[in-house]
Amino acid sequence: MSTSEQHDVLRLQPHMIPAIRKAFASAVAELNSALLKLRQEGNLVQPWLGDEVSAEVAAHYSKRAMDDPDSSYQSLQQYRAELTHIHDTLQQMEDDYRRAEGDNAARWGRKA
Repeated sequence: MSTSEQHDVLRLQPHMIPAIRKAFASAVAELNSALLKLRQEGNLVQPWLGDEVSAEVAAHYSKRAMDDPDSSYQSLQQYRAELTHIHDTLQQMEDDYRRAEGDNAARWGRKA
């Protein structure tokens, strides 16, 4: 691997994984709360002036901000999916490490 490619690699010591995983779990939990609140309050329910123009603007805003595939709300949901994927990957790494350490301890414990 060249030096220019190494900047894309995150290197972790096994003892670091639980703390990093917990930080991602916390971020996902906070984002879940924010997304729930945004889903409940993000749409403009009523036109603010009660006229046809403000009704059209409210509908356009709600569609654009909340429902369109490239809306802010959808972007935040994609971000949550990425954070969740990273958390799950770290959990798998932690589980694999613990399993390997357990196997090694059992193997070496029997030989001692």
